[in-house]
Amino acid sequence: MKFRLLKGNRSFRALWTGQLISALGDRLTQMGILTFVMVLSKDDGSKMALITFFSLLPFLLFGPLFGAAADRYNRKKIMIFADMARAGIVVLIPIAWGYAQSIALMITLVFVLGTLSALFSPAKMSIIANITAKDDYLEANSLIVTTGTVATLIGTLLAGIVIKISGIKAGFYINSLTYILSAFFILSISYYKPPVGKNEENTNKALIKDIKIGMKYIWRHSIVKQLIALSAVFAFISSFAYILILNYSANTLKQNSLGTGMLLSSAGLGMVAGSLILIKRKDKIKYKRALYLSYLIVGVFCLAFIGKPDFYAVAVILFCAGIGASMLTIAMDTVLQRIIPDELKGKIFSASGIVSNAVFLACLLLVGFLLKVTSSIFLFGLIGTAGIVSALVIFLSDKLWGYQLFRMFLCLVMRILFNFKVSGLEHIRAKRKIVFAGNHASLIDGIALMCAYPHRVYFLAADSLFKEAFLGRCAKKLGYIPIKRGGFNKESICQAVEIIHSGHSIGIFPEGKITQDGRLTEGKAGVALIAKLAQADIIPFAIEGAYEAWPAPKKYPRRFPIEVRFGAPVEIKEHPVSDELVKEVMQDIGKIKLELEREGYLRVDPGDIISHLINIG
Repeated sequence: MKFRLLKGNRSFRALWTGQLISALGDRLTQMGILTFVMVLSKDDGSKMALITFFSLLPFLLFGPLFGAAADRYNRKKIMIFADMARAGIVVLIPIAWGYAQSIALMITLVFVLGTLSALFSPAKMSIIANITAKDDYLEANSLIVTTGTVATLIGTLLAGIVIKISGIKAGFYINSLTYILSAFFILSISYYKPPVGKNEENTNKALIKDIKIGMKYIWRHSIVKQLIALSAVFAFISSFAYILILNYSANTLKQNSLGTGMLLSSAGLGMVAGSLILIKRKDKIKYKRALYLSYLIVGVFCLAFIGKPDFYAVAVILFCAGIGASMLTIAMDTVLQRIIPDELKGKIFSASGIVSNAVFLACLLLVGFLLKVTSSIFLFGLIGTAGIVSALVIFLSDKLWGYQLFRMFLCLVMRILFNFKVSGLEHIRAKRKIVFAGNHASLIDGIALMCAYPHRVYFLAADSLFKEAFLGRCAKKLGYIPIKRGGFNKESICQAVEIIHSGHSIGIFPEGKITQDGRLTEGKAGVALIAKLAQADIIPFAIEGAYEAWPAPKKYPRRFPIEVRFGAPVEIKEHPVSDELVKEVMQDIGKIKLELEREGYLRVDPGDIISHLINIG
């Protein structure tokens, strides 16, 4: 498999290399602390649980502040500072333990180390979007996840060897060196942070304001809220699963540390496999589908523990669950990076981390209590059900079923009232990105296109439509995108491009408003801009009869035959200038419309023609 991003992007390669080195070093510190606390102080697990709690606590306490800092200050400098500071703290751990074998002192140092990690994390997740193209986010996140997983698998083994040969203290010193090397690689990243303006001073008050802006953004955007909620569900499942796997391995399978490590390694290998699958299919991935399939995989294989599998079956189950977990994490991070503005990325990733870590810590305490009153098999069933329910929620939230049922109803109404017909569907290529562009002569043009095209289509519509009580609610439910007349609708255009990339189509009426006389008018440049940004085919279409059936001034429609005809796609590559592309599209719409007008008499009832002639006479 070719990793194009590592070969062609020097800045990302530097970030990836630094993270690989420091992740390997982290295993040395982890094993060193484990040896100090669990072995030398003969801990029963309670002290180690306390240290784990305080290592994650900074993510909850300082997450909003560090997220705002990642958006306001230079992300590259934040990461370098955090790495260099962590290098110093790691060196202090064995020295402090040598002077005083105090758990309180260890907790303090681990808390400081966790604080620096909490500072580093939102800056790292945000800078990925600064140094890679949007289409490369998925590959970048897959490589980062793969790196962390491989480092955990290999690093744990290497840490054991290093500590055995060189002693515990040597592991901490080596980890300190890995942080310095990570900072060195990050230093070579090409990243520019625009200077803060005069009216945007870097003050504590400004940081508090930034935090409020981030919270308002989350509150207003349902997709972001849903993704954060889904990450919380995954934190619930993963925290329970980790403890339950350890419990099942020790109590049911009667495995020692080596056997348990092998089982956890199979889950890690599954995560690597999931990352590689996403990288291989990055150009074909549909994120919503990836999310619900991932939750479904995790849920189903957690439920598989109800059958009380043996050691080898558990290894296979964990490998498959690891694939789902990896795909889930990568898909959520990629979607957030794609939809969140750059100036808010740090705040949103930090907020997501706060929620996830809070749920994770709470569930670690909860699962310990529940294991005393119920069986691990029952709890596996609980988290498996949670995964499957989450998959169903994501699947149903797509509204595809509701849309298709509503479309079937509209098709029936259109055929009864308007003898509705469709032609030219053979021009629409399967599995292509499509922008439909047609004439706008009636209030029912959008419904006509919905009924003519069998798959999901979204529309750009004037924002005035959304001010109408009934029609506005219907437009929102159908996924209409509001645009303002006479201005540059950057957010609406970006949303339209994202919809096309997600596998759906966009319907546009280039004239911008309903014609008053049924004639085709001049087209606007929006259709060309969206098609070029999304690299989509433009399918011209014409609607004939809709003006006669329901012109704009009329409150109610009348019976009149309506037909939608699609034309051959217009290749955007042949028109580097947007104005020429729009002109070509409008000409094609005009030709198709003229064809339908010439055939129109064939679609009119003969009785209507006779009545019309009598009235003339």
